[in-house]
Amino acid sequence: MSISLQKLKQSHWFYIALLFIIAVLAYWQISFLKYSVTHDMINCWIPWRYYISNCFENHTFPFWNPYQQLGYPIHADLQGPSWYPESILLSMTIGQDNVTVQLLFIFYVFMAGMGMYFLSLAFQKNRTIAFVIGISYMLGGFFVSHVQHFYAIIGAAWLPFIILNYYKMLQEKSFVRALYAAVFMFLNLTGGNHTFSIILFYFFLTLLAYFIYQSVKEKRKEEIKKYILLNFVFGISTLLMISVVIVAYMQTAPYVSRLSGMLYEKATVCPLSPQSLLSLFIPFSTVNGQEFFNTDPSMSNMYFGIGMIPFFILFLFYKKDRLDYFLLSFASICLLASFGEYMPVHKFIFDYVPLMNLFRFPSYFSLFTVLILLILAGKKLEEFTVEPDKFKKALLYSFTSMGVIITIFLIYSIFKNQGKSFFFLNDYSNLFEFLSASSLYQNIILQGSIQLIFILLTLYSIKRYNQKWLSIFSILTLINLFISVQLNIGYVGFSPASPKELKDYIATLPKDYPIPTKNKIIENTEEIGQKHGLYRNTSIFHKRIGADVFNSYAFSHYALLKDSFPHLYNSMRNNELIYFSKNVLAESKLRTTDTSNINHKTIVLSNDDHTKASSFVLNTTADSINNNSYEIKHFSPNEITVSTLTETNEVLTILQSHYTGWHAYIDNKETEILLSNLLTMSILLPEGKHEVKFQYHNRPVIIGAIISALALFLVLGLISFYWIKRKIVFPAISLWGGLIFIFIYYFI
Repeated sequence: MSISLQKLKQSHWFYIALLFIIAVLAYWQISFLKYSVTHDMINCWIPWRYYISNCFENHTFPFWNPYQQLGYPIHADLQGPSWYPESILLSMTIGQDNVTVQLLFIFYVFMAGMGMYFLSLAFQKNRTIAFVIGISYMLGGFFVSHVQHFYAIIGAAWLPFIILNYYKMLQEKSFVRALYAAVFMFLNLTGGNHTFSIILFYFFLTLLAYFIYQSVKEKRKEEIKKYILLNFVFGISTLLMISVVIVAYMQTAPYVSRLSGMLYEKATVCPLSPQSLLSLFIPFSTVNGQEFFNTDPSMSNMYFGIGMIPFFILFLFYKKDRLDYFLLSFASICLLASFGEYMPVHKFIFDYVPLMNLFRFPSYFSLFTVLILLILAGKKLEEFTVEPDKFKKALLYSFTSMGVIITIFLIYSIFKNQGKSFFFLNDYSNLFEFLSASSLYQNIILQGSIQLIFILLTLYSIKRYNQKWLSIFSILTLINLFISVQLNIGYVGFSPASPKELKDYIATLPKDYPIPTKNKIIENTEEIGQKHGLYRNTSIFHKRIGADVFNSYAFSHYALLKDSFPHLYNSMRNNELIYFSKNVLAESKLRTTDTSNINHKTIVLSNDDHTKASSFVLNTTADSINNNSYEIKHFSPNEITVSTLTETNEVLTILQSHYTGWHAYIDNKETEILLSNLLTMSILLPEGKHEVKFQYHNRPVIIGAIISALALFLVLGLISFYWIKRKIVFPAISLWGGLIFIFIYYFI
């Protein structure tokens, strides 16, 4: 190795650049726009981010989305993500569409690898080993199988950074590390999966318990106060920065039943079934093996490289320090919890551990298991490179045992294949035909054979161990993971649709907010917009008011209306966005009498509101509804202005969900909004000509947003001051210069 290359490998930038290149090439079908992402990515995160971006382009903040489930507060749906800095800054500049989101996926894969690289270095010092840990994480089963779950990808990318800085905060007793950890926690809470944040809280307690234990054992009790103070700084900084998230959560909790706790049978869907442990050896088995694994394919892959498992086995059988035991215990609990109903652990923590009843998908626990196992395996890998003779024999046994296990799987699969021809020996026109022809046992045979070749090459390299061994092992690991990505990602990561065609199609759709057409809402179905890979939540792109939605965030009354009162739900949708009626029905009668006579003009109100409305509409002349008219003068997500003309007093209903923050005005005088049909908004409209305005203005959320912004800028200011004091000037200038440029670009 030349001296220049040795110097290059001593730089973090060398490995960071490699991680970026690998992220681009390993997921090349996505990064080079060969295929379009699919499933939830194209159904949820692309429409939501497109909508948020579209709002910013029109200088409107995305408080309300009127186009799905008869309107909902997208700012309160934390999957949105309306409050996530990356989403906001992109929306203020280049905008967000399907291509942007695909490239963002590559960015977060790279960030995950870089975060894991630095996290590994907190537990061992070899940068090449940290590089191996980084690629094992970002090319592992979680990222491959969760392409569609974008907020899970974001959360998994920030996870190593959060853990690194929290651990360093305690280890170094550093307040600046507390601020770093708070910033990354803020990013996860505004843009990532909140499941990880909940589990992280208990991981923090585990690390804190270890450091307090050490202080007590070594009689340094004065350190405990410092730990408490550090956690206070971390906690209060995070809470202040997420003030708007807290306000939005408190406001939306009464409307969304799952935020007050879930039923266990709903929370336990998609576990990491015990048979999914096969993915540790042969991840390609999870493709087309849903019946065997008894869970969704996206939840059954926890692969992190066949080469790292033997080093974790060594870790189990050799001396460990106290922190290792704390980490191993947490990883074990997470693994058992990830099994869901298969093990009692998940049910126990669901019932007795605070916050654990708020999320689905027990499989997500396994990400923490993988992360910790990689850290511990990396420590043992470093020990092997320092003292190869001490571990060489045990490591040979460990790799050989892995080979024996995989050979057993191969023999069993060949037997179960019953002499059928191998699909992977045939020619296919594309990857999707290849995957469609695959089967569980033949998948095991194909990748199992590849894994055996890797194990044999690794065994040979260990026997011939020399100074270049770690580089050879790194290359073998990279090739192994790259092959695994290519085998698996086509099934769960993308579809044959063209990203470029979809981008061009989206460019032809309305960019502003056209006045809704006067057609029945029931006619605005998803099928109208199903083109170029879009097939759910398409109304966002076409700017059509619709009742359909594909989103885990849904009002409990919306679900109640659809499930328990479908006749009312369908009748209500047989109206235009705005309609008049005198036919009011008390909610008590809706629940106790035959509702078959409900028609599209029926308005269901609470008993008190029914009394008020009945009196209002009866104190008029005969119904002249055919002569009533309206015209929408202005329409935007947060404000709708209507000119009305009625010959009698009427109940005016707008098919948008009743929610905190909506205000109604008749001729600029505020009037009461009534909850109608269990979900929508109605007002009592006097006869004559009027201007009616519905306006969304949520003062508590705005105050929360101001506090969040001020807290974020204060924390970033303190960090920048620390950088400048340490003569780290370029990052500080880049941070504030970039923010100033973006705001000037957007507002000027």
